[in-house]
Amino acid sequence: MGGRERSLRDVPGSSARLLPQALAAVWPRNDYFAALPSETVSVRVLICDPMPESFVKLLKERGLEVGFANSPPPQLLKELAVGYDALIVRSATKVTAEVIEASPKLKVVARAGAGLDNIDVEAAARRGVKVVNVPEAVANAVAELTLALIFSLLRSVPQAVESLRAGRWDKRLFVGRELAGMTVGVVGLGNIGTLVAEKLIALGARVIAYRRNRQLLERETARIGATAASSLEDLLRRSELVTLHVPYTPETHHLVNSTNIRLLPKGSFLVNTSRAWIVEGRALLEALNSGILEGAAIDVHYHEPPREDWEWELIKHPRVVATPHIGAQTREAGERISQLLAERLLAALLSERAKDLSGRARGSPYVWATTST
Repeated sequence: MGGRERSLRDVPGSSARLLPQALAAVWPRNDYFAALPSETVSVRVLICDPMPESFVKLLKERGLEVGFANSPPPQLLKELAVGYDALIVRSATKVTAEVIEASPKLKVVARAGAGLDNIDVEAAARRGVKVVNVPEAVANAVAELTLALIFSLLRSVPQAVESLRAGRWDKRLFVGRELAGMTVGVVGLGNIGTLVAEKLIALGARVIAYRRNRQLLERETARIGATAASSLEDLLRRSELVTLHVPYTPETHHLVNSTNIRLLPKGSFLVNTSRAWIVEGRALLEALNSGILEGAAIDVHYHEPPREDWEWELIKHPRVVATPHIGAQTREAGERISQLLAERLLAALLSERAKDLSGRARGSPYVWATTST
């Protein structure tokens, strides 16, 4: 690919200036977007979910033809995607094997965020369709929401606000817990989990962490000053609060379930800002009702929006803090997504050999996306 390599921070107006220093290590060094030719590239891109206007502008400036859809279901997307070279999706749109097979021109599926559970990555690899995502772009936003949910749980903030708005002065009812000195279990040490752990340690919490890759677990915990758990079960037994930061895969389905959730100390807390199905929903509800959990906070749901009675029972539980999947919804994350996703999309469309944009070859020649735990 032509053009000299430049740091993203060297690009005028780059959103890299918005990055917290903690993210510098995972932000890509090469600015592929700035290095691309400015002349028209004859490709058609379908944006399937709402994206910032700045992202659309970046694509149009490179001469791409941009189409729009409103989070279409897979059956409709099969019809809409025909003739497009790339699909841009957030979490609402599912790119199934049927969609991929019905799109002969499709070259790239770009995920504006981290999770890939709404994309059939294996079907994409079979077809030679590249999949790109931008997990580092949303990491800080999700990490900060995680902290907000933790404090909301420990200090009963939503309940206190609701009580006061109802005209009550229930000061003595809201005796909370302090995060400093608390043992917090962090499950998953990818981009988001590592940031959460670092922020928790800075606030005085004792962090115990777990990830499947033992070598990476020991290296990261040593670097940030956390303790490495010997297993998930070990982490659950030792934690007063557990926060989940793993991708949703067949291996992580019901990672926390009716059996191992009982290992948590009575009166502990659980926070999930990753994917709902990582936790067995009815087991979570039972743990709240039985007192195993003093509280839970969730930003992700089993159906979005929820549609089953038990889901609403969980959301409306008096000791649950629930938000409508707003983890990545910050202005700064939106700017980072726009810049980095445009870079990766265009590099994927123009590159002859798929590679991770940070320079590390991926296991599949067609999948560029990152799914570290």
